[in-house]
This record gives sequence, C-alpha cells and structure tokens, in this order.
Amino acid sequence: MTGTVAEREARVEGLLIEPLAGLARKRGVGAEAHDKMLHRLRRRLAYMSDANLRGMVDLILRHAGKGTWPDAALVEAWALTLQVPPPSDQEWTYPRTLMQSALGRQAMAEGWAFELYETAKRLGPPPNRYVTRDLKEDAEKNQHRRKVITENIGAGLASEADKRWLAYWHREMQEIEAIQSASATESGDAA
Repeated sequence: MTGTVAEREARVEGLLIEPLAGLARKRGVGAEAHDKMLHRLRRRLAYMSDANLRGMVDLILRHAGKGTWPDAALVEAWALTLQVPPPSDQEWTYPRTLMQSALGRQAMAEGWAFELYETAKRLGPPPNRYVTRDLKEDAEKNQHRRKVITENIGAGLASEADKRWLAYWHREMQEIEAIQSASATESGDAA
C-alpha cells in the first residue's frame, strides 16, 4: 500500500474501524486496552487492500459474539487468510520471529528451514504438526531437486528455471542463516 503511515492507518479507520463502531468492547477489556487494540489493528492491517478491509468488516460482524469485538489476534489471523502482507512490510515480522524461535532452529538443524520460512511468508502463523510433516516431506523432495539440478549444472543440462530456483534457495538460506545468527548474537548465544 502506498501513502504515509498516517494515511494508511486513516484508511483502515474509515474502511474497518468506523463501520464496526457499534461493536462493544469485549467483556473485561478496559477502554484503554480496547483503544490500544484498535490502534494495533490500524497499524497491522494498513497493508490490506480496500476490498479486503471491507471483507474483514463482514467477517468480523459474522463472528462478533453478542455484538462484541473478537480478539485482536483472531482478527489478524483472519486478515492473514485474506491477504498476506508484502515481505517488505516492516510490520510483517512473523517469518523472522519464527526463524529465530526454537521451531526455526529445529527446522534448520533438521533441514527444513527453507520450507518453513517460505510457508511463514506465504501463509503466516501457525504451522501445526500436519503442516510441519508436509514441510519435512517437501524438504526431502527439495533436497533431491537440489542434487539433480547441481548434477545437471555440472553436465550442462540444467534449465534456466532450475538454475533460478537453486539460486533462490541459496539466497533464502543465507537470509535464514543471517536471521538466526543475529538472534544468537543478540541473545549472547553466538556459536
């Protein structure tokens, strides 16, 4: 989305927050906490298209139990389902955070970090055990694919598409390694 941060947040205000003004705060949530939640939604959903923000209004209204706002985390999860933030969006830190987590380190150690990172960028949170199983299967296939492409490059038989995919895989792995290295350095766990 283009425009200043204030313009993008104003757009979320007009297309999402104002149409839902009739919804009450969730029980037990104070006015200040509710305002903070709305501010967070303005900021976090500013990447969304006008059409998807309007779609969010309908979705929230359908799920607004007893006329109250759903949890912000639930609203953000619905938003991710409708439209994933662009990778360049500074607010979109989930893939980086995931790769810094224990699951990200496990994925790196077990050889499925690339698949986890790609899925996190495309789908957002959270990977459940079925998704994790699929990612590990994809990693095995990709390992074989990398081996075949490397052999084909050596034999002069690799297609340009295969070369681009392999170069992309290497760039993503460098980014993942940099993310994890920075995380280890910040926490004092540098290896």
